[in-house]
Amino acid sequence: MNLALQKVTIGDGKIMLELVTVKELTTIEQLEEARKLELDIWAVGSIPVHQTIGTIRNGGIVLGAYLNDELIGFNYSCPGFKDEKVYLYSHMLGIKRNYREQGVGELMKIYLKDIASERGFRNCRWTFDPLEARSGFLNFSKLRGYSDTYIPNCYGEMEDPFNRALPTDRLYVEWQLVDNDYLRWDSKVEELIEEAKPVVKWSLNTVGLPMLDEEKRFQGDEALLNDAYTLPIPTNFQKIKVENPALAEDWRYKTRHILQSMFEQGYKIIHLSKENEQICQYVLVKRSLFAL
Repeated sequence: MNLALQKVTIGDGKIMLELVTVKELTTIEQLEEARKLELDIWAVGSIPVHQTIGTIRNGGIVLGAYLNDELIGFNYSCPGFKDEKVYLYSHMLGIKRNYREQGVGELMKIYLKDIASERGFRNCRWTFDPLEARSGFLNFSKLRGYSDTYIPNCYGEMEDPFNRALPTDRLYVEWQLVDNDYLRWDSKVEELIEEAKPVVKWSLNTVGLPMLDEEKRFQGDEALLNDAYTLPIPTNFQKIKVENPALAEDWRYKTRHILQSMFEQGYKIIHLSKENEQICQYVLVKRSLFAL
């Protein structure tokens, strides 16, 4: 199946999505190619082929995105079961460096949705770093996922370039695969964005890097009364990690505290908006207003 969402201008490393083909990976040779791509992306370890073979023979789905004959992305998913519900758990999505932020990840997720719903899955779940705006934009604003679960240090210490030196905190995302009323969803999101109030402030330090709640006003013990709030995160967290590790750590622990407190008070994340080149804003709303 050749699935495309939009045209992207060729040039400056960009591609045209009509040229990208997404398909299931089922052979040992295809899965070995995906394993090598995983190693190339994360630079430490990879899922062995015997595990991916076992997964797809027991309900899992491994997808590959190809540009001509080159594998440029993969998505690894397996069946999950929790609270008497069966769902698809999308454990890993990886895109080759030169092809990121061009719609390839969204392309694979939409293909995954189609094939998973055909096989009886109604819900898909995964985790991601809450400070990675690129992932948040895909998960919430593009796919219309939602989250009200925060997992501190989800995977323990990791040494890959994306995760080293900080706790591997994650948001647990849920995505409805069937019975989606996107018009109602988008209309409600737009309404709540208009109502949303900042839960904390952000500012810039002396070298132009964003800081969160410098005055430490958020305590977590006060009741939140508004229907919707916004919470800032950096547009480029990896840049902060490289240039100011202490500031990156500050972002990690402050957002952990705020999101855990808000989830405990009955809020969920439904959207991420870009405010400017420095900051994006999560939109959190009361669960009762966005029942799914």
